[in-house]
Amino acid sequence: MNSVKDSLRIDEVNYLKSLINRLEEKEKKLQRISDNISRLRLFIFLIGLILFFILFFSVTNITALIEAVIFFIMFGIAANKQSKVDNGIKRLRLWKKIKETHIARINLDWNNIPRIEYSSDNKFTPAEIDLNIAGEQSLHQLINTGTTLRSKSLLRQWLNNLDPSTGEIFEKQKLVKELIPLKRFRDKLILNSIISSKKEFDGQQVIKILSKTEIYKKYFRLIYTILTILAPINIVLFVLNIQGLISPFWLITTFIYIFLYYFGNKNKKGLVDEAEYLVGELGKMISVVEFLENSRFNEKSKLYKLCKPFHLYDERPSYLINKLKSTSDFLRMRGGNPFVWLLICAAFPLDFYFNIKFTSRKRLILKHIQEWIDIWNYLEALCSLANFAYLNPVYNFPEIKESNNESEILFNGKNLGHPLLKHEQKICNDFSFQENNKITIITGSNMSGKSTFLRTLGINLSLAYAGCVVNADVFNVSLLRLFTCIKVSDSVVDGISYFYAEVKRLKSLLNEIESSERIPVFFLIDEIFRGTNNIERLKGSSAFIKEIAGKNVIGAVATHDLELINLSGKITQVHNYHFKEDIKDGKMLFDYKIHEGPCPTTNALKIMSMEGLPVD
Repeated sequence: MNSVKDSLRIDEVNYLKSLINRLEEKEKKLQRISDNISRLRLFIFLIGLILFFILFFSVTNITALIEAVIFFIMFGIAANKQSKVDNGIKRLRLWKKIKETHIARINLDWNNIPRIEYSSDNKFTPAEIDLNIAGEQSLHQLINTGTTLRSKSLLRQWLNNLDPSTGEIFEKQKLVKELIPLKRFRDKLILNSIISSKKEFDGQQVIKILSKTEIYKKYFRLIYTILTILAPINIVLFVLNIQGLISPFWLITTFIYIFLYYFGNKNKKGLVDEAEYLVGELGKMISVVEFLENSRFNEKSKLYKLCKPFHLYDERPSYLINKLKSTSDFLRMRGGNPFVWLLICAAFPLDFYFNIKFTSRKRLILKHIQEWIDIWNYLEALCSLANFAYLNPVYNFPEIKESNNESEILFNGKNLGHPLLKHEQKICNDFSFQENNKITIITGSNMSGKSTFLRTLGINLSLAYAGCVVNADVFNVSLLRLFTCIKVSDSVVDGISYFYAEVKRLKSLLNEIESSERIPVFFLIDEIFRGTNNIERLKGSSAFIKEIAGKNVIGAVATHDLELINLSGKITQVHNYHFKEDIKDGKMLFDYKIHEGPCPTTNALKIMSMEGLPVD
C-alpha cells in the first residue's frame, strides 16, 4: 500500500516538474521576444528622430510632421505589443509559482508554502494550538490556496467547526468533489485572485460607499423633468428673440433653469471623486469576475448553481462595473473641460442625468456585490480543500452520520495517518471507539507516539467536518464536539501556573459535557494532571475519568501513569491501549503502532542509562 501511495505522489511531483520546465522554456521564449521588441522600439525612435530632422531642414515642415506622426504610431504599436508580452511573462511566472507551491505542499516543504499572516488580536483556540490547525507549519497553512483575507478566515472557520452539521458537510463535500478534477480552473482562479490581490481590494469599504446611495425624493426627478423641458424652450425663445419675433422671455426661463439647476443638485461636488474611487476599487476584482463569468459548468452541477450570479447577462459583474465606469468617464469630462461642459449643460441637465444614472447603477451593484464577494471567497476556500484532496489522491472522503443517542456514537478509522507528517515518516493506525470503549486510556513509553496519535485523531476529525478528505482509507464518524487538552501552557502575564491552567481547561471540558448540547463531546487529553505530584495526579485523574465515563462523551487520555489502566476493570466504558518499543544495539526502536491492552514496559530509566546518567 505504501508503494502505491509513493508512486502516486512521485508521479504527480514529476508531472508538475515537467510542466514547470515547459513553462520556463515558454518564459525564455517570450523574454527573447520582449528584448527584440525593446531593440525595435529604440531603432524606431532613433530612425524617426533622424528622419524628422532631415525632412524638417531639407524638405518641408509638413512632411516632417507627417513622418513624426507615422513613427509615433509605429512606436506606440511596438510599445503596446511589448506590454502584452511582458504581461504574459508575469502571468507565466505566477503560473509557475503556483505549480512550485503544489510540489512544496506534497513534500511538506514549509519554506516554500506561503505563510498566512494573522492579526495580533486574532487569538488561536486551544484546539488550533493542540492540533496544529492554525499558525506556523499548520494544517491551515498547508491547505490554504486562497488570497483574500475572508477566504482564509472562512477556511480556518471550517477547520474549527465547533457545531458540525451533516447538511453543511455534505454540501461542501459535493462541491469539493466537483472541483477536484478541475485543476486548471482552480489554478486559474488562484492566478486571477493573485492579480487582484496585488492591489488590496477593500470590499467592505466599497459596500459602505455604495450604501451611501442617496434615495432622492420626488422633487429631484421632478426638477430633472422640468429642466429637461426648460432647456429646449430656452433655446427656442432665444432664437425667436434674436430674430425679433418675441420679447426676451428667454432671460426669465433661463434664470429659472439656472436657479433650479444649481440649487436642486446639492451633492454634485463629491460625485466625481466618489465615481473614480468606486471604479478604481471595483476594477481590482475585474480579473476574477471576468474569469468566473467565462467559466462554464455542467448545468446539473452544484458549481453551476453556485456561480449562477456571474452568468446573468444584464446583471453580471463586469457589465455593471463597466456601465459604472462609462458614467464615471462622462463625469470626468466636467473637470477636463469646464467650458464645454457648461455649454452642454445649458442645452441639457447633464449633472442631473448622470447623477441619476450613477445612483441607479450604484444601487444595482450594491444589490449584488456582497453576493459576488461571498461566492468568490467561498469558492476560494472550497478550492483550497479540493486542491488538498487532489494533491493527496490516497486520502478519502469520510462518511458522516448524525447520531440521535449515545449508542449511535460512531468513530471508526482504517489506516489513519497524520497529514502534517512527511510521507516517508508517517505510520498509520486502525482505531475505533465502540460502546464498551467510549474512553480509551493510552499508555506507553516516552517518544512512543501517544501525543502524535491523539493529534492524528483530532486533525482528521477537523478535516472531516470541514468537508474535506481525511488521511485514512476509511473514516466513519458521527457528529461530535471536539475538545482538546494537549499543549496547555502557563501564563506569566495572567499569573496562571501550568497546573492551574490545566485545571481550568479540564473544568471547561466538564462544562461542555454537562451542557444541553445533543451532540456528544469528543475529547483528547495528553498527560492528564502532569503539573502535580504522582499521588494527587493519580487520584485526580481517576476521579475525573470516573466522572465523565457515563456521560455523553467519548475520547482518549494519554498518560504515563500505569496505575490508571486499572480503571478498565472498574468502569465498563474504559478500555486500554498502548504503544511499545524495542531496544536493539543500544538504540530505542519504536513501531508507532497502537496495540490493545496496557503498556508492558517503560523506558525513562533506559533512556537515562543510555545517555550516561545514573539510575540507581
